[in-house]
Amino acid sequence: MDTIEDIGRRPMDVTGRLNILLVHVWFWPHVGGGDRHVELLGRELVAKGHKVTVWCADVPEHNEKEFSRHGISVVRIPATSVLGGVDPIVSIKNLDMSDFDIVHLHDTLPILIRKTALKASKMGIPIVTTYHNDYVKSTLIGRLIKRIRWSLQGNRTLSSSEIIIALRPYFGDLLRSKGARGEIRIIPTGFEPPQDSRRRPERTPEGPFLLYLSRLTKQKGVDILLDAWGSMDDNERNGHAMVVAGTGPMEQDVIDASNSPSESDLHHLGLVDEEEKSWLLENASGLVLPSRFEGLPAILLEGAWAGLPVAMADVNGLGDFVEKGGFGITFQSNSSMQCKLAMLRLSMA
Repeated sequence: MDTIEDIGRRPMDVTGRLNILLVHVWFWPHVGGGDRHVELLGRELVAKGHKVTVWCADVPEHNEKEFSRHGISVVRIPATSVLGGVDPIVSIKNLDMSDFDIVHLHDTLPILIRKTALKASKMGIPIVTTYHNDYVKSTLIGRLIKRIRWSLQGNRTLSSSEIIIALRPYFGDLLRSKGARGEIRIIPTGFEPPQDSRRRPERTPEGPFLLYLSRLTKQKGVDILLDAWGSMDDNERNGHAMVVAGTGPMEQDVIDASNSPSESDLHHLGLVDEEEKSWLLENASGLVLPSRFEGLPAILLEGAWAGLPVAMADVNGLGDFVEKGGFGITFQSNSSMQCKLAMLRLSMA
């Protein structure tokens, strides 16, 4: 079987139709940046004439286990449980890989990723792995477990890969420091520019507003955002409201905060479609992203494309990325006070 480098050196082979397996723990109807990245990649490959299949965990459980989405064949694999809320326990024993020309993994540590890497390696199928993110652990025991897992699991995934992709030079350097060998290619996250057609979402305030648009999770710093906004008085808000768009495990926290009599300026929109997202990016005064850890969030790129000032937590090198790119301002991560000061600057810009 040809290696990926063989295919890359012979352009005439690239014109042939490849059967490509993309593997990511999460995929539609789950909502997240990694899911979106995999879907956009799959759609581009389909548009170029390739056959694309996505394997993902069936979390949240969906009524259809196998279906087509934008020309991509999707296989949702049932999970017996989910470790730590982030790593579904799945089996791929009965899934056939013999027809795939290339396997593209989108992570290193999850069970689905490691099982697929092992099976593909035994069958001699070339593997590409994209490293999306580095998970920050603040406690000593957390950092120790992370180091052990990487040594026993993460490096094994990368060592089975013919090509490693990192989203930014920061992650390329990080992987080298973790012992990754071989070629590392820097290929940023893809994104779709905001649509020309725009539609104002319901429950959007009439006056100026700051915007949070991402998954509603602790990883994304939703609790930091709520604490920071709640600590700002009317003068500090400078006539602005806060609009929170998205869905996720912390959605009820956002709903409760928005229903509080003291938080009449906090507006929860829930999940918005592409036209509504385009309207929000066009009309917001600034985008606030208080994440605890991130790779290269698509919403950051979408906001920058729309010319929207961004306040980004300085995590995994994103502060330097934002400031050098001229996208906006940065602030210390995991700090409600620093998030508050960043929002104050956005509201006064």
